[in-house]
Amino acid sequence: MRDFFSSVRFKIIAAVLAVIVGVMLYSASTGGLATIPEKIVSFVVVPAQKASAALSDSITDFFSIFVNAKENKEENDRLKEEISALRKQMVDYENTKTENERLQEIVGLKKENPDIQLLDAGIIGRDPSDRFGSFTIDKGTVHGISKWDPVITGDGLVGYVDSLGPTYAKVVTILSPEINVGAVEIRTKETGNLTGDIALADKGLAKLELLPKTTEVKQGDIIVTAGTSGYYPPDLVIGTVEEVTLEESGITASASIKPVSDIYEIKHVFVLTDFLGKQDHASRTDESEGT
Repeated sequence: MRDFFSSVRFKIIAAVLAVIVGVMLYSASTGGLATIPEKIVSFVVVPAQKASAALSDSITDFFSIFVNAKENKEENDRLKEEISALRKQMVDYENTKTENERLQEIVGLKKENPDIQLLDAGIIGRDPSDRFGSFTIDKGTVHGISKWDPVITGDGLVGYVDSLGPTYAKVVTILSPEINVGAVEIRTKETGNLTGDIALADKGLAKLELLPKTTEVKQGDIIVTAGTSGYYPPDLVIGTVEEVTLEESGITASASIKPVSDIYEIKHVFVLTDFLGKQDHASRTDESEGT
């Protein structure tokens, strides 16, 4: 008998009985609803099912990354297309707005000066070394422009055409000492000559010279073209008075003038190709530019 209890067979039987008893006790503690074989199967299969489910979830998550990445890319591409379309709409809107503003300027100028003929031009270049703000426009002789033609904005005088080719023209501004324009102050009716000055040009100002030494012109007064020479039409606004000073000679006074248009910031101008009383350019010389 002692040999039986110490034999391998006894140990196997004891182990099997221990498992059965353990399963029965587990079954009793959980309500005993399942049979012993079912409990044994559950004991072995459930962990495997859990492992399988975890693996399945991992695989699903793995492929979901690629699916989500594809969806995100498609969404990003769609958003980029929408942004691009919105930008184009904004550009179109700004272009239309600018065009409308230009047309309104033309209508306003024509209403105030029904006799003038003007040509819209865009600024295509500036000389960074020119302290007087000269620039090049995209219109030339083929468009009907001539040397000396006045150049304006919707606000007032900017300069004149100095040199040109078939499709371009260089404009000298009212900041340059090359310009001479007969001018009048609208309040006092005092007249003078508008020209440029190196020191004033660095401040973006022009110079109104040959005022009487007892001038009544003061800061804030408005200066316009006199229009007596035939080189510029009358009443084009030039700018406002910044400061009045007596010249060193003591004979005359002068005033610094702030141009009505920002010479360095304008992007479009109008060239006056004709106006009532216009002087024949053929008779004009550099010495008789604008008084």
